[in-house]
Amino acid sequence: MIVFEAEGLGKTYGRGRNLTTALSQVDLRLEEGRIYGLVGNNGAGKTTLMKLMAGLILPTEGSMALFGARDPKGQQAARLQLGALISEASGYEDLSLWQNLRTQAILLPPGQRGDLRALCELVGLDRDSLRRTLRQASAGQKQRYGLAAALLGSPKLLLLDEPMNALDPSGVAEIRELLLRLNREKGITILVSSHLLAELHKIATDYIFLRFGQVLETVTVKELDRRIEARGLKDAEAYFTELERSARATETGQARPEA
Repeated sequence: MIVFEAEGLGKTYGRGRNLTTALSQVDLRLEEGRIYGLVGNNGAGKTTLMKLMAGLILPTEGSMALFGARDPKGQQAARLQLGALISEASGYEDLSLWQNLRTQAILLPPGQRGDLRALCELVGLDRDSLRRTLRQASAGQKQRYGLAAALLGSPKLLLLDEPMNALDPSGVAEIRELLLRLNREKGITILVSSHLLAELHKIATDYIFLRFGQVLETVTVKELDRRIEARGLKDAEAYFTELERSARATETGQARPEA
């Protein structure tokens, strides 16, 4: 099943000389049950893509389908199956993390609220952390809270923008194992961006490489590993660097080496 599909998807801001292209002519398909690592430098369009998928912003060109829904009303209903942690965790600054989660859970249909205590335990939020207000919470506690909020309602598609930011090494390992469990045991499709390519390699089934708002390449991890070995490269980061170099060469009219 295709959970998300984009055709010629784009997003621009401003007008005339102030026009900024955040995303351009993106063609993309996300298949059910896979973990996609979204890779790109700052400003490549990773967050913009996730915001479009989550309905936080509207595209200026192209089309997209979410769980098969192409019209705005259908997509709005389909987003009940989507959870997202984009940019940073949000909520009421002076409410505790627990109060924030309960407030968000109340907005869900009764059958989708689930066991909030079990969810907090799943993401590693203990009682002391849950008593802190969002304003008082550490960066790591906010990340765990944001992940818990994204998992409210048992989504089928999870969008995570740099979820391992601000976590110590043990926290990164915990989140990594959690994402693998969610994918393996619940079949959740995950789109996750991260600058930690070594960590992405431990969980991703596919990579999506972005540059200046355009998809350079979508490749399975198995195929990526084959190419890395064939070219004598060190890792995925070295491969991405080579991809960018090839893109720059193409832009300046030089020949791009074959994949």
